Amino acid sequence: MSSAVLKLRRAIRNKESISLSPEGKDVGEATALIIDGEEIPLSEKTDFIGNDNTNQTLRAIYQCWLNNESSTTEYIAACEKNKIPVISFMERTELISFLNGSSETCSYLKVDAAALNEFASSSKSTGKSEGADNENKDSKKRKIELDPFLKEILANERDLVDHNKALRGSKPVDFSSVAKECEYKIIRLSKSDSTSGSSKAAATAYKSSSSSSSVPKPAAVPRHRPSSSTSTSSVVTAPAKNKDPIIILSPSASSILTMNNVKEFLQDGKFVDTTDMPMSAKNMLQLSRDSKKFNRKMKFLVVSNVDKFFTKPEYWDRVVAVFTTGQEWQFKNYKYSQPNDIFQKYKGFYIHYNGDIVPPKINSWNVQTITIDRNQRFKDRQTSEFLWESLEKFMSTKGYK
Repeated sequence: MSSAVLKLRRAIRNKESISLSPEGKDVGEATALIIDGEEIPLSEKTDFIGNDNTNQTLRAIYQCWLNNESSTTEYIAACEKNKIPVISFMERTELISFLNGSSETCSYLKVDAAALNEFASSSKSTGKSEGADNENKDSKKRKIELDPFLKEILANERDLVDHNKALRGSKPVDFSSVAKECEYKIIRLSKSDSTSGSSKAAATAYKSSSSSSSVPKPAAVPRHRPSSSTSTSSVVTAPAKNKDPIIILSPSASSILTMNNVKEFLQDGKFVDTTDMPMSAKNMLQLSRDSKKFNRKMKFLVVSNVDKFFTKPEYWDRVVAVFTTGQEWQFKNYKYSQPNDIFQKYKGFYIHYNGDIVPPKINSWNVQTITIDRNQRFKDRQTSEFLWESLEKFMSTKGYK
């Protein structure tokens, strides 16, 4: 197996020349990568093995490096444009850290001893420069030891850090979730308060006009003032106030969680194999959950066919989870047709049997995989609770109380 990944890492760290061949072609159209004068075919498989147990090509590795500062969405778009396989988020993060030298190891890189020796021998030039730096440090240290006055001054030296360096971390932080929470808890709340304010004004006007009438006033009906938690919850589900959250199942025949067994699994903690069962005619059912996180009993609607049930746009505001089998045709008539947009808005789940291969697309989407054991049914309750904990944690970030 080629050690092209190690050669690429050495070239990046030593700032050696890297170019594509033929010249002027992008990474999707080029045939070879020239690293410090050595031409390596881009179609050559490397020692980088992902979770799907496939050796990534040099083309996929170099495409990942070219987009090392791009967002996940931009990287996936670039891969689709050049028709290059997408490396999942975790694999991509570890690969970039290895290539730029931030990390000395990569768990996905399966390199033999011969390749490591070759890489070590080719990095001698780097070792020489590091040796020169060490000599300079030793010389400076000896100079300090020979001068007591200089040593005393340096003993009281301290590094000055301004507020920018102190507040900034070493990695970029995505605050998009904070922006969404502000929208739900501040902006929409203020709109809701303004609407309720106009209703109070109308009620006051009606009361003053009726006070002059000789008709006796009926007994005042006490009005319930919602608590802050109720107000927050109504903001989160503004178009569908006090409505049950919705879970969408995949209508695919390959899905192991269907309308036939979803209630037994999610509500009763028992998984039933539906291989020999006929397809259910139901498109919707209701299940309940005694939530420990929210300290109340919650009802959920489970839907498999959004075309028949989602007759109003506001139904999408109630969706909290989407189960998928990795087939994009499922999202054809969704509010958001792109999987990356869908699983940013809603919690995504992919359920599969233990030992089955997870489709590569699942690794590139923001989807959580749930493994079902084929034979050991005593594990079903634990698996079901784990799924619920993940979903309820997601719901709490969306403002559910």
